[in-house]
Amino acid sequence: MTRLSLLLLAVLFQALAMPAGAQAVSDQFDRGSGERRIVYTADGSRDTRKPVFTFNAHFVGQAVAMSIDVAFVSAGDGEAVPRSRFAGCHDIAWWIDGRPQATARAVHHGEVIDGDMVEMIDQEVTLEWIDAVAAAQSVRYRVCRDEYLLTAGDLRGFATVAAKLRNARMSSAAPAQQKEAATAPAEVEYKGMNWRPKHPSLFGSGK
Repeated sequence: MTRLSLLLLAVLFQALAMPAGAQAVSDQFDRGSGERRIVYTADGSRDTRKPVFTFNAHFVGQAVAMSIDVAFVSAGDGEAVPRSRFAGCHDIAWWIDGRPQATARAVHHGEVIDGDMVEMIDQEVTLEWIDAVAAAQSVRYRVCRDEYLLTAGDLRGFATVAAKLRNARMSSAAPAQQKEAATAPAEVEYKGMNWRPKHPSLFGSGK
């Protein structure tokens, strides 16, 4: 099984194992590598017509990569392999409180797993996007021609994510600021040349 297959299955199993209507925010820190991952998994719906929606933030030092993953499953009938629904049309458009929100281009991955067509669409997002979603009253998005709504629980989940992201960035910035302060050259006050010869007669005739 390929790495993509394992990734797709991990996302789907994590969502499907959750009770319907449940949301979860996980925050994991690897002490060995110093890497941190904040993951939000939305409603664990077993309706394969709806996407499995996740958010991922990966911190490495002060660098952070954030993305939305929307996964779809087209169940096979045991005879023919389902066709891809989004290979040729997978843009994701967002409206936050009725206003369109600019986002990056989406990337499509698709693979047949155990006779089912599993498709994942990834889209990079920004901290500004997260804050806008966290403060919103309503958020809807469209994948190709299909529209979906984030639930009230999803919006609360993103509020939790936004708070964790702010804390994570403050935590990662603190060591760098301390290191910069420790390595900064000490400021030396210049008071001019205070040295005077002990025996002036050696430097001139004097009077």
